[in-house]
Amino acid sequence: MAREATPKKKTPEEMKDRSIEQLILDQADGKYGLVPLASTWALVLRRREEFRHLTQPEILDLALRQVLSGEIGEEQVKAHADEIAAQTAAETGLGDSLKDKKKF
Repeated sequence: MAREATPKKKTPEEMKDRSIEQLILDQADGKYGLVPLASTWALVLRRREEFRHLTQPEILDLALRQVLSGEIGEEQVKAHADEIAAQTAAETGLGDSLKDKKKF
């Protein structure tokens, strides 16, 4: 009996040369779950100083590439998303108002 060859896992460097469409099509599972993940990662990147010069489509392209290539994992995105949510709440003053609502 011949064994089926398991596909070789591609490195992030090899994935960078491929188009976004091909990266999405090559995903075995969770294609639709990657969209909100990439969107959240784009928000994280937008807040970083080194990416402020990029346009919104460029940031989204970068975020999609990093998420689809596996360069950035789901846990990393969620950890940074929690930090951003806390910062946003502190900046807008929602953190205090949410605490006040919990008292009642």
